[in-house]
Amino acid sequence: MLRNLTGIYVRLSDEDKDKRCASDESESIQNQKSMLIKYCIEQGWQIHNIYCDEDYSGADRNRPGFNQLLKDCEERKIDIVLCKTQSRFSRDMEVVEKYIHGKFLEWNIRFVSIVDHADTSVAGNKKARQINGLINEWYLEDLSDNIRKTLHHKKIKGEYCCPYAPYGYKLDPEDKHKFIIDTPAAEVVKSIFEMYKQGMGYIRIAKCLNEKKIPPPAVYKEMQGLNYRNPNAQNASSRQWRDNTIYYILRQEVYTGAIVQGKTKNISYKNKKRIKLPKSEWIVVPNMHEPIIDSELWNTVQTLLKSRNGNDKKFKSDSKEINPLRGIVHCKECGSSMWRMSYRCSDRRYKYYRCRTVKNSKGICDNEHSIRQIDLENFILNELQKLSNTYFDEKQIILHKKANNQISARECEKKQIKKEIVKIQNDSMQLYKDKLKGLVNDEQFKLLSNNFNSEIIRYNERLELIEKDTRQLLWKKQSNLSREAILSKYKNTEKLSFELVHGLIEGVYVGKINPETNEREIEIHWNF
Repeated sequence: MLRNLTGIYVRLSDEDKDKRCASDESESIQNQKSMLIKYCIEQGWQIHNIYCDEDYSGADRNRPGFNQLLKDCEERKIDIVLCKTQSRFSRDMEVVEKYIHGKFLEWNIRFVSIVDHADTSVAGNKKARQINGLINEWYLEDLSDNIRKTLHHKKIKGEYCCPYAPYGYKLDPEDKHKFIIDTPAAEVVKSIFEMYKQGMGYIRIAKCLNEKKIPPPAVYKEMQGLNYRNPNAQNASSRQWRDNTIYYILRQEVYTGAIVQGKTKNISYKNKKRIKLPKSEWIVVPNMHEPIIDSELWNTVQTLLKSRNGNDKKFKSDSKEINPLRGIVHCKECGSSMWRMSYRCSDRRYKYYRCRTVKNSKGICDNEHSIRQIDLENFILNELQKLSNTYFDEKQIILHKKANNQISARECEKKQIKKEIVKIQNDSMQLYKDKLKGLVNDEQFKLLSNNFNSEIIRYNERLELIEKDTRQLLWKKQSNLSREAILSKYKNTEKLSFELVHGLIEGVYVGKINPETNEREIEIHWNF
């Protein structure tokens, strides 16, 4: 005798508006249950259990009710699986083939859906079920493609499409696609950028924040009451600032006011594994919200991130020490970076730089001699003092005044030439009128007209020269002003700091020792 024990399966994709609260079943789920229970009664089937998945996609293989149904089927607890439609069971053709046309036959389980008349007990019904499966899969593929296109369009417009704002911001309550500054977190972000600018590394910055008992981003979100759970919350280290968190924050362009999205994508609508995309494919829309980090600080930090190649990794010292020359010292002979190293003598530690190529591969570069860091710092200080003396002595001030006078003189000449051109044009017009009146003959008109044209050409050529000369003078003046502004900030400095060095210098290139003079050439490439 057949038991006809039936497992009723109901599913709904989207959260319904007719729920009174989140824990309630939607009216659609209730309607599905009512329809299927009535069908069981009419067929005389006994209901073993009702399996329900609400707010789950038909392509999701991790539905709890669905997986419990499959488990009970495998254990032969039920004889019939009953759904409203085949798509309620699954929209994934691979799942349909595996279970409805495979495992269910193996387990001697009948599958029935009452709206689209799928029934594995009916001969010739398989093709209809397979066609339904294909249609359902095509629907999923089209739906996924439409959603992806819609999201891509939103991202291009600068609309943020994630449920949580980046650390330092919060979602605008009036527009969930926009950010507003979260002041406490934003101040932490600023301090991270400033500390890195001053020469502190990732680990030291993280240690500093932990000592101040500042909660890291994941913990901060939980404290704000957001429905956010850190997957590593049980790990004590995850509730502390870590170096990789600092690394991540320092590279986030969102802090400049840009919306940055599209860094990863799913392999397909079936496979939820995400792959990273190259930076050239990211969607970056600038000026979408108030920046936390201004452009000057952002550019400075990004330059430091690129220049810090760890050229003093071999140097072990007190973690509180900040090397002002880190990342900018290079060998002038082979172009490689120079490593900072040290040795201890008595109670003192002496620091020096040596060509990295020489350190690793002898015979390739002949810049074999090291240079003491203190000597290199003193050389830079002396060069900086020379620059300051050049730009702030009385002779330079006189030259600046002379340049200003030259610019003024050229502006006056330009105005006078333009007046002369207008006068010639008026005279030319009057000459034409005199010709029409018969006051001058054709030969006189041609001669005078050619003279007017020649004068205008000569004046226009002079104007072009004045314009070119003025642009050069203005550029030189602006360049001098920029240099003065930078140098005045560090005038009369007695000691190099990380901020000073990296604010002024692009690179220091140390040459080999000249055997005849016992001196070495050192070049400083300034940032201006």
